[in-house]
Amino acid sequence: MVRSDDWLYRAGWVLVRGVARLLWNLQVVGAERVPLEGGLIIAPNHLSLLDPPLIGCACPRELRFIAKAELFRYGLFTKLIRRLGAFPVERGTADVGAIKTALSFLNEGRAVIIFIEGTRGDGTRLLPPTPGVTLLARQSGAAVVPTAIVGTEKAWPKGAKLPRRAHVKVAFGEPMCYQELFGDRHDRAARDEFSELVMERIEALTGELGHPIPRSGEPVEPAKTPSDPAPHRTV
Repeated sequence: MVRSDDWLYRAGWVLVRGVARLLWNLQVVGAERVPLEGGLIIAPNHLSLLDPPLIGCACPRELRFIAKAELFRYGLFTKLIRRLGAFPVERGTADVGAIKTALSFLNEGRAVIIFIEGTRGDGTRLLPPTPGVTLLARQSGAAVVPTAIVGTEKAWPKGAKLPRRAHVKVAFGEPMCYQELFGDRHDRAARDEFSELVMERIEALTGELGHPIPRSGEPVEPAKTPSDPAPHRTV
C-alpha cells in the first residue's frame, strides 16, 4: 500500500493498481529501493499517457506530478488531478512557477515525478535527457531514483483512442544524490554527466526487465533564461 495521508490518493492508488494488474499484468521491481522519507525525485523514461498513473500506483510514495497546462482547463477534472497531486507546466517555456512548485514540494520532503526525456518516446530508443531532473536535484538536494517503464507504448500507443492489453513492467533503481557525486559544482559538464548517469541506469533497468531500450543522441539544450530553465516538457 502507498504511504499517504490522503484517503482519495490511497483509494485511487488501489483502484489504478487493481486495473493495471488486470489489464496489463503490471509487474513492479525494486519498490523497496524507494526511500519512504525525505524529498525525492522519481525520474522515469516516458512512453505513453499511461506512464504517470502506472508509475504512481507502482510507487510506495505519494507522488506529485508535473502535467501540461492544457489539462488544467476542464473544471471538475482540474480539481481532481490537483487533488491527486498534479501541478501545471507551460510546455516549451522556462516556467519559473513550475520550478518553484516542484522545489517547494521537494523541500517539504515530498516525492515528485519528472520524466527525464521530457516527451514520449516510441520504445525503440531512449531519448536524450533534458536537464530538469539534474537542476532540481542540484537545487533541492533531493535524491533521484532512476526508474524504467516498459510496455506502455503498446498498452496505449501514440494516436490510439483507447488503451489495449499489454504487459507493463516498472523498475525502480538505487537512489542517486547529485551532491555526493559533484559536490557544489554548478557547471554544465557536471550537469550533463549526472543526467547521463541517470539515463545509463534507466537503460540498465530496461534490460533487467527483459525489454532493453538502448540510448541515443546527446543531452537536450535547456532554454536560455536568466535563471535555470523549466525542469520538464510534457505531452
